[in-house]
Amino acid sequence: MMMRVLTLGDGDLSYSRCLLDKENWKDLGIDRDIQVQLTATTFDSLESLVEKYAMVNNNIDALQATNLEGIHVTVLHGIDATNLQQFEQEEMHFDRIVFNHPHTGVEDVHRHRRLLSHFFYAALQVLKPQGKIYITLARDQPKRWEILKRAVALDLVCCKHELWTEPNGYQRKRHQNDKSFHRVLLHGEKLEQQSTIFAFGRKSDGIESVQVIEQPSVPTAVKDNSTAFACTDPNCIGKQFTTAQGLKTHMRMVHELDIKKRKRGATSETLDYRCTQCNGRAFQDKEALHQHQISKHGKDSQISPDWYAATNQECTKVAPEQCKVCMELFPSAQALKDHIATLQPIASVKWTCTICGKAFEEQRALRQHQNFCQAN
Repeated sequence: MMMRVLTLGDGDLSYSRCLLDKENWKDLGIDRDIQVQLTATTFDSLESLVEKYAMVNNNIDALQATNLEGIHVTVLHGIDATNLQQFEQEEMHFDRIVFNHPHTGVEDVHRHRRLLSHFFYAALQVLKPQGKIYITLARDQPKRWEILKRAVALDLVCCKHELWTEPNGYQRKRHQNDKSFHRVLLHGEKLEQQSTIFAFGRKSDGIESVQVIEQPSVPTAVKDNSTAFACTDPNCIGKQFTTAQGLKTHMRMVHELDIKKRKRGATSETLDYRCTQCNGRAFQDKEALHQHQISKHGKDSQISPDWYAATNQECTKVAPEQCKVCMELFPSAQALKDHIATLQPIASVKWTCTICGKAFEEQRALRQHQNFCQAN
């Protein structure tokens, strides 16, 4: 028996290389006695991969040179996970489709919700009967990106949902560069990001679903005996930070402004501080309102997302258009057509601060940064 496996958006191809070890087939529900035909793909061209990832040539060589019994490998580049037309001939369909840690390179929750919908739709066109789609997301992405809602809308059922123990050798790499996102720095504290693996199958195939209980995915602190910055407040005594700035930020945000406590107890009636430029948007206190006004309406009164003016102008002329795949609304037929391009990873940043050199995807983000740039 032969099973066809497709890996998508695999960065430096380290995950595909891990599948050369049959022990790692368990995550995909594949018995080690079955023969596997692996199609390992990347979104980038080979030239871009070599420029970004130090280990990619090594991984490609290992995949292409494999002579392991029961494993046949094909490596392809320039494959878009939301457009799999080149595999739509029935003989090219897959039993397993895997997409680990999809990301467009910019923190935009709406963009990633659309990405999931269009990925599921494309995958269904090339999925064999009884086949399964596997996807892994980090931290709280499953909830924020509405993965279950997006899957159900396309008549998919969730048949696997658990914390993922990544195979040895797999490297989580950012799309723009060779940096890992396995660990993040949040308020000066080093945290390891947990990942959740999901599997989906067609409802019409009668695949048995599992009950999904959403649990908060909280990054775990990285143990470091050299940590010397600890909060002494009785409410969180023992909480440690790797830098003095991390502790300073924590004291300011949690204890001085007491943001967490107010957020838990705040209601719409208690928010008395409102921005006159944002249709009365309310804030917790005067300090929060002040920070908002500096950030959004500070030195440059024209600060707004780059697409804001054009979108609002179109909205006055054309009725909203709806995408039949992701069900998102757009102000015009052209905007509907253009949104497909936003599903692809951002190749590079566009705007750079001339003062400190930090780069940003949007001009709006650069303007906001310049309000606080230390070199200003």
